[in-house]
Amino acid sequence: MELSDISYSFVFYIVLFAILVYFFVNFLYNTPSYQQLNEGFYGGVAAGSGTPLCLRDLPEGSEILNALMEGVNKNRDISEGSADYRELQLILSKLGCLKHDLLSPSGIVNTTKNLAFETAHDRVNVGELTAMCLNQSIPSRDLDISFISFRDRARVLLRKLCTEANLTEKQVIKLEILLKKAWSDVYEIAKSRCLKTDFALQHGGQVLGDVGGYIPEDIVNLRSYDYIRQASGWNGSI
Repeated sequence: MELSDISYSFVFYIVLFAILVYFFVNFLYNTPSYQQLNEGFYGGVAAGSGTPLCLRDLPEGSEILNALMEGVNKNRDISEGSADYRELQLILSKLGCLKHDLLSPSGIVNTTKNLAFETAHDRVNVGELTAMCLNQSIPSRDLDISFISFRDRARVLLRKLCTEANLTEKQVIKLEILLKKAWSDVYEIAKSRCLKTDFALQHGGQVLGDVGGYIPEDIVNLRSYDYIRQASGWNGSI
C-alpha cells in the first residue's frame, strides 16, 4: 500500500469520526431537558419512607411500633410478623401516607394508591379516600366513618399488643396518647383539605357524624319572622 493511500484512509477515518461526534453533540444539544418532578413534601421521596411506608410523616406511629417491639423482644410470645402487629402497622401507614398525599403540592394520589384494603378497618380503599379528598367530593359523614374505623380498630389492636408484650400501665397510657395524637393530627388535616364545608366547626364542634342544621351567617342577626300578615285595603281590612 502506498503512502498516499494510507494518508487518504487516515483522513477518511478522521472525517468519519468528526461526523459522528457532530451528530452525537447535536443530538445531546437538541434533546429537550425535562425538569425533575418532585412529589411529596417539596422534594421528598415519592413512594413514602420508613418501615412500613410513610411513618416518617407520622413520628408518633414509629414511636408506638418501636415501643411495642421493645416489649416483644422481652416477651417471645408475639413477633413482628403477628397478624395484629401487621394490621396496626398498616393502619399507621395509611394515616401517615394519607397525611403525606394531602399535604403534597403535587395534588395526586401517590403514596396511598398501593396500600392494601383491610375489611377490619377500611370502609373504602384508602387510595379512593385520598382521591375524593383531593377532589373535595367526599361527604363529611363518610370521612368521619373512615376515620372512626381507623381509630377504633387501632385502639383494639394496640391494647391487645400491649397486653401480649407485658407493658406497664404507664407505658400503655403513653402509647394510647401517642395514637390519639397521631390520629387527631391526620383527621384535622383531612377535615381542612377534604371538605368544602366543615360542619363540625360551623356548629360548635358537634359529635362526629352529626351534621345538624346550618344557618347562613348573613341572616343570623335578622329578626324572626312571625308569619303575621299586615292589613291592606282602604278600610284596613283584607
